[in-house]
Amino acid sequence: MFLSELVLKNVCVRETPRAVCLGVGISLKNYTVKYLLCNSTPTQSGSPSQDCQADFCVNVSTLQSRSDVALTLSTLRPVFPKNCAKIFIGKPVYTQNGRHLGVIADMEIVNGVATKLFTEKTAYPVTAICAVSDAVILRKEQPFPLGQRIPAHLVFDFSEKNEPLVTKSVLRKAIAKSSLIKLTLSLPPFHCQTSDGNDYD
Repeated sequence: MFLSELVLKNVCVRETPRAVCLGVGISLKNYTVKYLLCNSTPTQSGSPSQDCQADFCVNVSTLQSRSDVALTLSTLRPVFPKNCAKIFIGKPVYTQNGRHLGVIADMEIVNGVATKLFTEKTAYPVTAICAVSDAVILRKEQPFPLGQRIPAHLVFDFSEKNEPLVTKSVLRKAIAKSSLIKLTLSLPPFHCQTSDGNDYD
C-alpha cells in the first residue's frame, strides 16, 4: 500500500462522509503507521493539503476497509497524536546539512509499517528520517554497519542495554550468538535502499 492510496479519500462512518484523509502519522521508533490525519470537510477532488489544514486525527486501528474513493472507519473518535511524525504528500525533504532533495511524492507502507519515502526522483529508507516538522530531515547513513538503527523488533535480541543503534558491543553480541548475518540483513542497504543507489548526504 502507498500513502497516495489514502490521501484525499473521504473518511466515512456507516457510509456517511465525515472527513477527508490528508496524511498519516508514523512512529519514529518502529515506523508503524499510527494515525490518519484528517480535515473535517469532506471532499472529492483537489490536491493534498498542507500540514496546518489537518485539524484532527484518528487511530489507524479504526480503519475497517478502503475503496477507490473512501476509507471506512468503525468510529470517528479524534485522538491526540503522540510521538509521531506527520507525513503529507508535498512536504519538502532536506538533508541534515540543508540540501533540498525534493518533496514527498509518496510513501510505501508494508503490513502497516512505513518502509520507503519517495521524492519526485528517488526513494529513501524511512529509517533515515531524523526529524519532521514543516519539512522532513534525513540523516546521512553512518559507516556500515556502525551507527545504523536496529529495527525495533530486534533490539532485545542484540542489545543488552536496549540501545537503538549498532555499536561495537552489539556486533560482539551478534557474533557470539552466531547471528551477525541476521543483524546485517535487517539493516540498510539490504533491508531498504534508494532506488538509484545514490548517497544523499
